[in-house]
Amino acid sequence: PAAPTPADRLASAEALVRAGCLDCLLAAYGEYDLLRAFPFAKDAATAGAVRTAALIARRERELGLADEGYGERARVLQTAASNLPNWLPTLLDVVEALPASGAGMTRTPTSDIELERMRVLRLNRDRWRARLRELAPIDELGAYLWLAFTCGATETSNLSLDELFEPVAPFRDTPLIGFKRATCRASDTAQLQALLDRDPRFLETKYYLGLSAVGARRLDEADQRFEEAYAWREQWPTLTQSIANVAMTSEEFERSLAFYDRTLVMEPRAVDALLGRIRALTYLGRNEDAIATTDLLIALGWYVGDARYWRALNESELERNDEAWTDVEAAAKLLVNADVPKLAGLIAYRRHQLDVSRAKFEEAHARNANDCETRFYLGVVLAEQGVWNRTAEVLVDTGRCLESAERGLNDEIAAIRASTDPPARQARKIARREQFIAKGRRMLATSWFDIAVAYYNMSRKTEARQFADKVANDEQFGERARGILSLLK
Repeated sequence: PAAPTPADRLASAEALVRAGCLDCLLAAYGEYDLLRAFPFAKDAATAGAVRTAALIARRERELGLADEGYGERARVLQTAASNLPNWLPTLLDVVEALPASGAGMTRTPTSDIELERMRVLRLNRDRWRARLRELAPIDELGAYLWLAFTCGATETSNLSLDELFEPVAPFRDTPLIGFKRATCRASDTAQLQALLDRDPRFLETKYYLGLSAVGARRLDEADQRFEEAYAWREQWPTLTQSIANVAMTSEEFERSLAFYDRTLVMEPRAVDALLGRIRALTYLGRNEDAIATTDLLIALGWYVGDARYWRALNESELERNDEAWTDVEAAAKLLVNADVPKLAGLIAYRRHQLDVSRAKFEEAHARNANDCETRFYLGVVLAEQGVWNRTAEVLVDTGRCLESAERGLNDEIAAIRASTDPPARQARKIARREQFIAKGRRMLATSWFDIAVAYYNMSRKTEARQFADKVANDEQFGERARGILSLLK
């Protein structure tokens, strides 16, 4: 058969653009670039290369892939050409300014470049929206950018999807626009799966299917989808971070750390990955490394309150209590939650500042009354201060809380054993919960002993005997509990 003519090849490249998958767009760009060598095809091929490179750049940013420079290639080609549509420069400006977003999610801007893009978008929003509305029915790039511009916009949130997609009606049946509809305001898993079933080249759909599985707490399914996407593209920071997040939730801290590190190799300023890395290192007991990573996050000026909290926690683990106190006080100025005053209470206790410790635990308890540990620590401080009536009140309540927590942990263990998790993951999760149970039982024994002491000092002998009996054979408290019982005879 005769070799395809340049016109045939231009038509094939256009079909690849409308097919819409990233690999399709890359193949189309390669063909357009080759066709620029043919004089009679040069103008059409250059226009096609510019439009396709812009689509690739937008898809990369939507997915959070590493930037392979296609936006810059589009700009260079457009600037050097003389016979391109006069609206192409505006579309390239839009591509450059649109944020990293897709499927209803917008990633946090963490660089001066991203903040500048937000500023440019804000200044040009109304003008660009009107221009994109005009171009949406006549060009695939215009149609795609109209949807990228409006799917997550507040000013179009009152429109239905049908109304939003009305301007792109000429391209409605193309997979390029079908993909955008499936990821417009949220991931439509049925549409995404249908796209993949019809065209196995649409491998980027697996990332969105994985995100949907995460939202539904189907972590094994999410992990599988993400692994399939990773086999397709490794230079994908948002994917590696998503894998790390799933591993963190699954309590696979080594795997989590590995994928946060892969993310940071590609995006050293990925602040969410830095924060995840700090958590993973903390849970792995690598306190010095965790502290070093908090320094990086603080230097970037992002999540400073969180970084100060985690640095204080790791410093306290290393018994650097004065440094930990400085950091936890700094965190308290930036974060309002129960964890910060709880940690502050522990640090103050270790610094023998009982009044400060008590105040911090009271504050933490007021913010989260369901934290058994906070109640326990408050009761211990009250006991050391000899505030016997409050000691008994708080620790009796703590005992009920700890017993309820143990029942909850046993229910979790039963659910893990009945799950489809791999045996190694089950064992890891169960071991972690068994550690929590053991720790809770020691807190319960301490609570019972301190309650017995409190009631003894309030001359409430019946209650004192009741709680002393509970720990009379305890390895840690048995001898002292029996001493109380002998005094009560």
